[in-house]
Amino acid sequence: MARSYGQYCGIARALDVVGDRWALLVVRELLYLGPRRFRDLRAGLPGLAPNLLTRRLRELERAGVVARAELPEPARVPVYRLTRRGRALEPV
Repeated sequence: MARSYGQYCGIARALDVVGDRWALLVVRELLYLGPRRFRDLRAGLPGLAPNLLTRRLRELERAGVVARAELPEPARVPVYRLTRRGRALEPV
């Protein structure tokens, strides 16, 4: 992510990761609904453009908040899920 508050307190560091528009709402979807396919995330977040969702997911992956996985046979489709770090955001 390009923007940073440049501070070392926990709140500022968390905002560096989930403070961009839509990021925390992506976390919310995964937290309460579990692993989701890209199209399911889009359906749950009306108004979020596909390119912006892609960007947010990549940023959250780089930050260790979201991980990409694949559903087992017969589905074998990619899904996004929260990591332990992502689940730790539940109190927010």
